[in-house]
Amino acid sequence: MTGLALERPVATIAWDLRTAWAAGWRIAVSLERSDRDRLEGCVSHVSATAAFVTVAGVHVPLDRVLAVHRPSRLGDSSWRSGRWSRERRVAPQPDSLFA
Repeated sequence: MTGLALERPVATIAWDLRTAWAAGWRIAVSLERSDRDRLEGCVSHVSATAAFVTVAGVHVPLDRVLAVHRPSRLGDSSWRSGRWSRERRVAPQPDSLFA
């Protein structure tokens, strides 16, 4: 599959990522021109200018994101002790990092 088959406007992808961030969803993103073809995890930051996103602690320029997907179930880290974990993962706040 080529990148053109998945191509969507960056602003649309940014809104999908903001929705995933606000809901606390675990997502997967397809990447081009990157060390990885796919990245899975929770969105912790989407820039206001739609320039970059942080997924699973990895800073990714939005012009490299081809598509936003549901995560695969193989090796899914949200499956714990025989049940699905629906907890929202929230990044530690700056004042709690040094407490």
